[in-house]
Amino acid sequence: MASYKPDNYNSLSPYLIVDDAEKLVSLLKIVFAATELRRYHREDGSIMHLELQIDDSVLMISDSTEDYTASPTMLHIYVEDVFKTFDVAIANDCHLLERPTAIESGPDIRGAFMDYAGNYWAVSTQKAEV
Repeated sequence: MASYKPDNYNSLSPYLIVDDAEKLVSLLKIVFAATELRRYHREDGSIMHLELQIDDSVLMISDSTEDYTASPTMLHIYVEDVFKTFDVAIANDCHLLERPTAIESGPDIRGAFMDYAGNYWAVSTQKAEV
């Protein structure tokens, strides 16, 4: 029996509609070592639908259109090394919002940046238990 979803896909995937999706895809491949799973183009060459694998999650992206306008959002992602990921993002023209710092009330080290499309990325690594 076929599965109700593709192998290795999570059940819920964020879907980003942005201006210049190719630019965002390139950025996410650099910052998060994302790998491309599927890509479909419109007749004009713009991205109709693209899927990226980031660690254990799938992120879906498309270029904005007149009917589906760009819509920035907030995303949270756990990464192996928040400092390294954060530095790569800032070196690739992401806007610094918060440098990674330990969260006193919880087990995370968290920082935040904004990509060119206005998406807010909270990036965290869980610190070792003391």
